[in-house]
Amino acid sequence: VLVCSDGEGSGLSSSQLALVSRADFEAKQAAALVAPSTAAAEALDLLIGGLYSAEDSAGIQELTPPPMAPQSSAPVAPRAKATAASFCSNYSKPLPAGDESTLFHQRPEAVLADPSVPYFQARSDGGAGFDIEEVLAKTPLPKGASQFSSLHIVAASSSADVVGRADAVARSAQALGKKTCTYTWPELKAEDVDGEYEAFFRITSDMIINGADRASLLVFVAAEGSESEMAVAAILGMLPFRGVQVAFLTPSPAYVDPLGRLSTRSGLFEYLAEQPERMGRSSLAAIFGPSPDRVFQRRLAAWRPLKPAAAAEEKPAPFKIGALELPMVTFEGRYDAGVERLAQLLRDFYGETLFPVVAVGETGDALGYGRDILSAIEAKGCSGFYFAHASGESFKRPDAYGKPELLAAIAAAKRAGRCVVVVAVGGGVNGNAMGMIAALTGADFVEVPTTLMHYNDATTSAKKAFSLVVNGQILSKNILGTFYLPQLVFCISEVFLTLSPCSVHAAVGEASKTMSMLGKASSKAGQEDFHNILGASEFASDFTRIIRNTAGFEQLILFLKKTLPLKEQATLLGRRLREGKESLPAERREALEAERAAALGELRAVFHGELPAESRLEVMHFLTAINEEVIKAKAMFLAYSDPFEKYRALLFEYAHTLGHGVEAFMNGLYRRAEAQGIDFSEAFRLHGQCVGMAVLWAGEMSLDMGHLQKDGYMAHQSLVYLFNRFGGFDFMPLRRLCDELDVSCEEFCEGVLRVVRRDNKRGYCHCAPGSSVDQLVRERPGCLVRSSDPSAELRYLVEVSEDAQRRVLERAFEGEFDRVLVCSDG
Repeated sequence: VLVCSDGEGSGLSSSQLALVSRADFEAKQAAALVAPSTAAAEALDLLIGGLYSAEDSAGIQELTPPPMAPQSSAPVAPRAKATAASFCSNYSKPLPAGDESTLFHQRPEAVLADPSVPYFQARSDGGAGFDIEEVLAKTPLPKGASQFSSLHIVAASSSADVVGRADAVARSAQALGKKTCTYTWPELKAEDVDGEYEAFFRITSDMIINGADRASLLVFVAAEGSESEMAVAAILGMLPFRGVQVAFLTPSPAYVDPLGRLSTRSGLFEYLAEQPERMGRSSLAAIFGPSPDRVFQRRLAAWRPLKPAAAAEEKPAPFKIGALELPMVTFEGRYDAGVERLAQLLRDFYGETLFPVVAVGETGDALGYGRDILSAIEAKGCSGFYFAHASGESFKRPDAYGKPELLAAIAAAKRAGRCVVVVAVGGGVNGNAMGMIAALTGADFVEVPTTLMHYNDATTSAKKAFSLVVNGQILSKNILGTFYLPQLVFCISEVFLTLSPCSVHAAVGEASKTMSMLGKASSKAGQEDFHNILGASEFASDFTRIIRNTAGFEQLILFLKKTLPLKEQATLLGRRLREGKESLPAERREALEAERAAALGELRAVFHGELPAESRLEVMHFLTAINEEVIKAKAMFLAYSDPFEKYRALLFEYAHTLGHGVEAFMNGLYRRAEAQGIDFSEAFRLHGQCVGMAVLWAGEMSLDMGHLQKDGYMAHQSLVYLFNRFGGFDFMPLRRLCDELDVSCEEFCEGVLRVVRRDNKRGYCHCAPGSSVDQLVRERPGCLVRSSDPSAELRYLVEVSEDAQRRVLERAFEGEFDRVLVCSDG
């Protein structure tokens, strides 16, 4: 129990904060002995305020950000202050006057490098054709690496000549003591898009399983050195860990520009390095061939996203990645009007050649969200393709999205000269996976989030990825991917009225991670914490806004529970429509669609008409706070300083090591439960909920290691426990499912750690056997432990023993961390 310090005017001068068990909380709640969560939130706000210096509030001057500027190729330089666009003003927090010479205050026009690839005249090693020592010496290393950790050699064809040259390269590398693995690109017909897609992910998945990491080198041994072979090499290299270095070995004396539009033989898959969506990522690291040295260079093309003109019912959210403005718009009017507005924006921007590929998961499909958008676009004369896919993390894999019918539709549209635009309607998995399809095919990309996490977390990153999934079991999360920007993020706010309580808890869990690693960046102490983050003042975040809106969180959960029967009715009608899509008469289909629309209309009417005005306002304030503060937090790091999320932005991976591990392991248990007819709804946890639990575990490990103590520990843990009154971060429901499936504590811990051993952060710092890469917090929220490993640079990734991780997992398995933050009179 922690006694809070007095807060002037707070009414909490004799209050106490306490973390109570689930059983104690429910007993106290039944006896009406628990104060409202707003009291605990206010006391927590006071506690956190006390952890920051008193001078934070002294000498504050308003700082306004500059208006969003178009991309420029000018050198990076500080920019003079300018008047803000009106919608930017509420994203700037007051900052202290005084020295503004740090990176924190600088706002450059451009930070992305123009793509370039060196070509080296290769010397022969006397038989193998290429001198592997020269390849290793001249291929640029990934930043922070002192050498390539392993070589993965791909033969461009199965012909004896090419395989022989690839084997020779492998033998030479092995003679140098390098770990090597070899792979062969299959012989395919020119039109075989399915074969190409399968080969991309089979080879790169095998690379991961064979131990590739971020410091590995992919050596592509070309048969002819053609453009299509270069396209294969570029796409293979972009996938593992969202990019490994690629050395392209060509026998041809003819130069092939690696920065031009590279297309595979089918014409469907392509890589264009100057495409701004790829943010200047070069296709290859180096080319080795018989011709003289040269360097290929191109200017990054101008970034021209779909930026809507200001409209009364739309609220833009200022956001940038790599100094490129990413239009993010929330439509706050009626759902139908929002669908019509989006359709018109797309038709006006792309014209009559628009070919929309609208992709939606199972729930969004059943609620009609995807079909509504495609119908609205097609009503404007632009036919497209509708792609309904399976939902959930276990389906975040290449084969679940690269369906033959989808690939064939995109290929046909490209051949016909249509402008393919992938429109991802749904949650974060949908956005990540369909972003991969857009990146592989060079299509434009638009995201239409229907969950909070898709809006404020997934879209605010250029990372798109699939997980490595074998036989339904997630072996490693988000490990095959790339960087690819959407042209527009368009959110229709009324879709949040059909969220699940799990989804809201997931958003809070992910936000608690951000709150823990960021702290109050808008304060003076925050400036000192992040003084080396370029342009951070432009988007400085204050996470305590989320804490202060806990009442809105609870009102939203209660509303979703109350209206669940209406959502289930609409979903059931949607499933009937899907199941009978080929057999239902038109009249019956129209009747079912009308019934679904009526159910959803009634659900929205409950919010707008039956919910008290004060409760509606609290919900809206909560949604605004969590969206704005998470978006600002992401922009602090991604706008200029670390758009590829390889350095300081890896702070956003906080609590994701064990979070990904438990999420992956439990998804395997859900499949087992489903096969045995066991109800696992109480145990079901989304990604953000697993991250929220892992925030608690990171705090416990930090406490055990002496990094976090007393008030700092209470503040850190309370960021999750404050939002746990409904049990969204409790572990015991998962434990009960384990018991039903005869899964022991030992099996659970080992299953989680097995995933951790393939974590996508490995390779960023030293990691000895029996340990993993993780992140820990010190002193207070906003201060993470920094690694002593020089190669870790500013990544705040540290080596943590598996024993420490196992201990905290064992305690979680016993329900030790199923607690709630309460405030009561002393």
